[in-house]
Amino acid sequence: MSTNVLFPSGVCPSAVQPSAARERWARHGFAPLEVLVEVVVAPGWVRLAGPARTSWLARSGRWVPMNPAAVQAMASDRQTVSARVLAVVRDEPGSVVAELGSAPVGTSAEVLGWLGWPTVREAGRPVSVRDRFGARSNDYWLLEAAMEALGLPEAAGDLPVLPGISVVASARGAQSVLAGTVGSVIEAAGRLPGRTPWECIVVDDLSTSPLRLPEGLPQQVRLVRASERVYRGGARNLGQSLAAHPVTVFLDDDLQMAPDYLLEHAVRHLLWPDLITVSGREEYLEPDAPTPQRLPHGKQTPGGAGHLRDIGAGSRVGPREVYELVMRGDIVASRSVADVGFPPDYVAYGPEDGTFVAKALSCGAFVVPVPETGLYRRGYHRTGNLVAQDAARTAAFVANLERQERHFDAPADAGWAGVR
Repeated sequence: MSTNVLFPSGVCPSAVQPSAARERWARHGFAPLEVLVEVVVAPGWVRLAGPARTSWLARSGRWVPMNPAAVQAMASDRQTVSARVLAVVRDEPGSVVAELGSAPVGTSAEVLGWLGWPTVREAGRPVSVRDRFGARSNDYWLLEAAMEALGLPEAAGDLPVLPGISVVASARGAQSVLAGTVGSVIEAAGRLPGRTPWECIVVDDLSTSPLRLPEGLPQQVRLVRASERVYRGGARNLGQSLAAHPVTVFLDDDLQMAPDYLLEHAVRHLLWPDLITVSGREEYLEPDAPTPQRLPHGKQTPGGAGHLRDIGAGSRVGPREVYELVMRGDIVASRSVADVGFPPDYVAYGPEDGTFVAKALSCGAFVVPVPETGLYRRGYHRTGNLVAQDAARTAAFVANLERQERHFDAPADAGWAGVR
């Protein structure tokens, strides 16, 4: 396999051919996959998964679920192991689609680090979001190795189905841009394989004048109105509570997505069960400019996509670092991650996206950029300059930053605690 994947030191890529891997995958109906790492430790063969997933132990010719505490105990284990990286059918650890790589010599702790486990063993005390996030790696090379082994995303359009997608657009006073936002979702849904279910839920955050959808939309598009003002995080939580599908796109009301957006994001969620993907590009378009098909000329955010690999892994994580992960107004999350919910205590403009991502990462999710696609605003620029805002809005934002710090110091494994 010729590779563009940045394999860790000591890991050798396997010479898997995408055609052979896809043939084996096809025999399983192109079912969702996940990446496991197989090692031999006492008491035998183990196939390890991410922190929020089931790891497996070979016993009497079968793979049986492994005690999570036993897996976590391996985080401080310096025992030398050999490892095989495998793409398997999700929840079927014996159904191997491809061997992605191997490591002749390594440690159990290193292997768990590849999968998003903390690099230190935790015991005896609640661990904060900040501590957990800083003790794990966001290097998503396992996902990239699986994509390359299967010839994705280039071959995504030939798949018969992708994970069902719910788009949740939080909106307030957005009547003038709503048609463009919803229209872009419908166009992007048209690029999905024909059997892929989708929906678009627009959540009206109690706009002064109730929002209205344009006429003639597909039945998959619906509008719900909050019974009280819940702000952006609460509107997203309301939309998620109504969402039906295993992947959710959280989108700001003034953003439009490129036609390839849903396809590019969904294919990654087909290969990793606990994932956040974010767009790497954003554009401004003149009102009469043609819609780009994939934003190949898009502007990448400061630092580029590569810096996402370096978040965590011993670094101190603060608001600035987390904000850089999700500063574009879109988050695409697997169901298990989306159900974590957004912090409900931010008012006005707040850093709810970054706080949500930090919480999800502390629980074992990865955040992955998707540079092949992007978002755009048509006909106007949004200002993010707080100096130009009124004093009340600026004060609310500063108060939200203080709430975010308290959320970072709260227990990672607990729910959201109100800090109003």
